[in-house]
Amino acid sequence: MAAAMRPVRAVLFDLDGTLADTAPDLVGCVQEVMRERGCPPRPFASLRACASQGAKGVLAAGFGEALVESPEYPEVLKQCLALYSTRLADRSRLFPGMREVLDELGRRGIRWGVVTNKPEYLTRPLLEALDVARECEVTVGGDTTARLKPHPEPMLHALRHLALDATDCIMLGDAPRDIQAAAAVGMAGLAAAWGYFPPDEDLSAWGAAAILQSPEDLLRWLSEKQAGADTSTARPELQCGGLAGSALHPRCISP
Repeated sequence: MAAAMRPVRAVLFDLDGTLADTAPDLVGCVQEVMRERGCPPRPFASLRACASQGAKGVLAAGFGEALVESPEYPEVLKQCLALYSTRLADRSRLFPGMREVLDELGRRGIRWGVVTNKPEYLTRPLLEALDVARECEVTVGGDTTARLKPHPEPMLHALRHLALDATDCIMLGDAPRDIQAAAAVGMAGLAAAWGYFPPDEDLSAWGAAAILQSPEDLLRWLSEKQAGADTSTARPELQCGGLAGSALHPRCISP
């Protein structure tokens, strides 16, 4: 017999490109560093897709991959992060609709937290600036645990903090590593199609339980899952609505 579906008790969000649109500030800092170092900055649109990879990813896209292997990279990275730490939320905002989604999660009694590869010293002040820190029940940054996503360790840390099982939670992210990290602990992973990735990225290849086109789709997905959980635990005679004319009635015909 298949296991009954369980209602979701917590949602874990990736930060950059999922919960918040942080690319304007991060990319802007990289562009400024490029100008200061005598390099013509690349257009914002060409760097935005790399924002989920953090400063390292955007710097590599701006200056070229060779920079990351060069002796000057640590100094360039330090310069960029120092600048970024002063501009975390100048232009960064929750994605449209996300504030309403978080409010509705609260009304439904669903807890939420953040699991990101962004360092904690940048993550926590950013959440404060976005005015969501107090309701965020767990914050796992890139330096909270010894390993980053897609390793399962950050997910396990969040689960321990929430005192929940993986099957009680879902992970929403805009990169394959988010889905992989969730799968590694037995958690459903959802893909955020509004996030940061190349235009030709095939999200269907990530193995996500669903691909959401907007933050509001998360609420619809949760509602459908809850309906499935309610149906799976209902008495057999109630699962069809009890009416021969019900739209669900044909599903109850025995094989």
